[in-house]
Amino acid sequence: MKPIQGSDGKPSPRMMMNPHLKRMSAFLAIAAAYLIVFKDTKVLRILPDHFTAASRQTVRRKADSQHWSDSTTSVSVANDAYDREPYLNRWQRRFASINNTNATSEGAYFFFKHMRKAGGTSLRSYFRDVFQYHGVSCTRDDYGRMKKRGKAPKILYVEHEFQTMDSECPLHDPRWERSLRVVTLRHPIERHMSEFFFSGPGTKVHIDRQQLYTNKTYTKELSTFLNENIPLWMNEEGGGRSFLDRYGEMEGRVNMYFGRFYTNNFQLRALAGCSSPDCLQRRHAGKLTPQFLREMTRLHPITNENTTMYSSSVPLCTQYFHKDHALYDPCAKGRTKRDECELGCDGPCFYPSVAWGPLDRSDVARAVSALEAFDAVLLMETFDDPDQSAFLADVLGVPRDAAFALTNHNVTNYVVHKTNKHEKTHFYRDLLSKLSPGSLEMLLAENDLEIEFFERAVGVNERKTNEWKRETRWQGT
Repeated sequence: MKPIQGSDGKPSPRMMMNPHLKRMSAFLAIAAAYLIVFKDTKVLRILPDHFTAASRQTVRRKADSQHWSDSTTSVSVANDAYDREPYLNRWQRRFASINNTNATSEGAYFFFKHMRKAGGTSLRSYFRDVFQYHGVSCTRDDYGRMKKRGKAPKILYVEHEFQTMDSECPLHDPRWERSLRVVTLRHPIERHMSEFFFSGPGTKVHIDRQQLYTNKTYTKELSTFLNENIPLWMNEEGGGRSFLDRYGEMEGRVNMYFGRFYTNNFQLRALAGCSSPDCLQRRHAGKLTPQFLREMTRLHPITNENTTMYSSSVPLCTQYFHKDHALYDPCAKGRTKRDECELGCDGPCFYPSVAWGPLDRSDVARAVSALEAFDAVLLMETFDDPDQSAFLADVLGVPRDAAFALTNHNVTNYVVHKTNKHEKTHFYRDLLSKLSPGSLEMLLAENDLEIEFFERAVGVNERKTNEWKRETRWQGT
């Protein structure tokens, strides 16, 4: 079926106003994306998704692991369909058929890909206010009531912080389309050094809350400390001996590397996880055992026979807001029974994926492709700017001038007070260039691919923001 077009080749007003044609167009775009990847697959399975008024049908295939693809082209094509959806009030459209008191079998998810030390705590506080604005309660008290009475919120909150995300999750996981998705990023060097001072060796140093690097009284002392400790911190390879002793060799682990420690190319690894045999073989040639591959494929959405694991929500295995902006995470607790939460937390992209191994530019492309599928891609450096605050408010269907708007959030590091815009965006790079330039060079060299990824993420943020500005005719504050 060919979409109705005007003389300029663009969809006609009739096309724009006809919901059936819009749904069909989105379906064909996504179907075409899957056929690019799975053209040699003999079995295609269509699973209807009646979740929202503007829901899209998703083409999924049932295939053996040798048919999996590591392509990024299909994700890019599918993302075009997502971006044709208006940004304004995506919350209402995505969750249109959800009644928070009348249970449905599927449930919906608010999915936050939380990069450590990139403003996640401030955003979690904001998201809790968004839930309250919409009359949706998803707190620890709700978890307690759900345990007793079996009734749970139907818009579930899931935060993906300590796991890597399969870059092809937007294609394979049916929970993705039942979700509203937000991710925030930060310049890699700023994020790494924030971690160093927040939970690494930097916690041993008293930091002046004013302009740290201009305080001449301890510049030499701090310079010595940085020059000695940053290289040691970078060489601990995933968290130091105690962490490795507890969990074993990290390259043999699935979904476990996001500790409060140094990990090179952190944000790139977080979005370029491997779950397909092709990708795993490229990253870990000669190291994969049949048992490891069986475990990876057993729980993958396209090979798992138990489709209810991905079509029905498990509120017991999701997360809840806690007091003081903390997160109550019952699915991550050791006491949780394995048979209750086999995937860990229940939500998009929580199935097994691997982040370890060598990276190259194909991983950058895969991570950017995954990034495109998010509804909002934020940067810590700018997300409280007026346009970014208004953009996120429109996507989440809340007033731009709400008391809890991001422009009213004081986004600061708990240790260092930023006194101006430049310090907010370049604080640690300026610090290292003055006190430990050798450490800065090491960090830049070892995280070059993550820096390339971040620069491209800035472009994604700008493109989505500009599309929203054209859609809403944004003229500034």
